[in-house]
Amino acid sequence: MGRPLRCHRPGTYHLLTSRCQQARFFFRPDARINRAVLVWLARAQERWPGVRVFAICVMSNHLHVLVEDVAGDLAAWSAYVLGNLARSVNRIRGREGQVFARRYSAEPVLDTEALLDRFAYIVCNPVQAGLCARAADWPGINLWSRSGQIERWVTKRGVFAIYPLPGMGSRGVTEVRERERGLGEARARAGLGVLGVARILAQRWQDRPTRPKRSPRPMCHAADRALREAFAEAHRAFVAAFREASARLREGFAGAVFPPWSYPPGRPLVRTGATA
Repeated sequence: MGRPLRCHRPGTYHLLTSRCQQARFFFRPDARINRAVLVWLARAQERWPGVRVFAICVMSNHLHVLVEDVAGDLAAWSAYVLGNLARSVNRIRGREGQVFARRYSAEPVLDTEALLDRFAYIVCNPVQAGLCARAADWPGINLWSRSGQIERWVTKRGVFAIYPLPGMGSRGVTEVRERERGLGEARARAGLGVLGVARILAQRWQDRPTRPKRSPRPMCHAADRALREAFAEAHRAFVAAFREASARLREGFAGAVFPPWSYPPGRPLVRTGATA
């Protein structure tokens, strides 16, 4: 199959990533872009309160979100947020055409260590990219709970809430601070500075990096190798069941049974083992 199959099981943490077409700086920070992001996050949260966001960083040409998908609604949430953001970006930038380069990726995060690692990765993305010295210096949207409590941002169209990492107390804050310190020390050893806020804001939204990042999508994130292997085995079984049902459907058998939490061609999400 040309594209990875979606399987957003309830109660799963995901790292969601979406990149701009040709790595253009469509989301270069400014007041209108930041406001649009918050508005659509707030509206999506009102519709799908079971998609809980722990961290979101909107870089100039891509975005990362760490979520828990409590009820299996991540696909609907993502389509709503990314689709409306794309329309807002085109309106703000006075352009037409595709905003995101391809379908978003959403890899399951399977254990606590991986959850902390991906959390710090998202928050520190501007630091790792050499754009600013601290995550707090990023002029775009970079939201996470610094207090260990639910934190809210009020917009004219609703309220967006960021959730703390469950059961971890201050570990998220500690992980971010250690990541920032490590990146800063590595940069100092290499004799490198940061681009800085003024230069970030001076970039044209039509521009793009000279060497856009291209990296393979992992199947999942887990520090525990056994968890990764078990996930891979379960995913292979899921793909096999989906392909078998698809073949039966193409042969004209309307009662083909697709695996739970799959998206049959032209049909809604299968939430149980019912027929498609």
